[in-house]
Amino acid sequence: MPAEQRPTVPVRSAAPDGATPAALQLVGGTATGPGGTAHNGTAAEPLRVLQVQPWDDPNLHRDGHDPRSAYVERFWIAVLGPSAVWLLRLLAREFDELAPGEILRLDLESTAQRLGLQHRGGRQSTFMRTIDRCRMFDLARFENDAVLIVRRQMPPVPRRLHVRMPRELRDEIGRWTRTVGHTDFSVGETRLLATCMLMLGHGLHESAERLVMLGLAPRVANEATAWAWAERCVRPHATRGV
Repeated sequence: MPAEQRPTVPVRSAAPDGATPAALQLVGGTATGPGGTAHNGTAAEPLRVLQVQPWDDPNLHRDGHDPRSAYVERFWIAVLGPSAVWLLRLLAREFDELAPGEILRLDLESTAQRLGLQHRGGRQSTFMRTIDRCRMFDLARFENDAVLIVRRQMPPVPRRLHVRMPRELRDEIGRWTRTVGHTDFSVGETRLLATCMLMLGHGLHESAERLVMLGLAPRVANEATAWAWAERCVRPHATRGV
């Protein structure tokens, strides 16, 4: 056979940051080695377990939204659908609870039941279609058949997708997508506002969103809240050391 007609073997992509995927023990006893394809003995059997890794995008550190935030609940759910949003929220919580070096292995049937979905019929199940919907909107991607990479921070809803929202949401999202707010607060004032929000018992992301509702640009609100949160975490330790 001429060389140009010989079939080529696709090259597998490397794991994020050069890490090697750990062996994944599947329900049923079959393990996959690093970079291997997940299966339980035969190609016809459905996937039962996924290794899930966080996708930490530096571009979203200031402008991104936690899947559990009010922004995602208000706006992304109208585009992505409730099942996909709840899956991303569940995974965000699981990522937070992982110990250092621990790998998240997701039992698909059990996770589907937690979301009120079913996982029968392999990749045509409603649960696998939910995962695929996250992939369609660039919120998740498959590293290989056994490894799913999921965003920890969700980007603002792209403007081209605003048409999928009802009019009242399209009007409201305009306050979140601007880069310059209409308020004239100094850096110190924005940090004080963020500190007050945290003292009132609001969470990190909810505090930032409330500042946006007061007129701050999302980037300014995120920066002020991140500063206030860091001060809240560091100050007790600094005080004890005095």
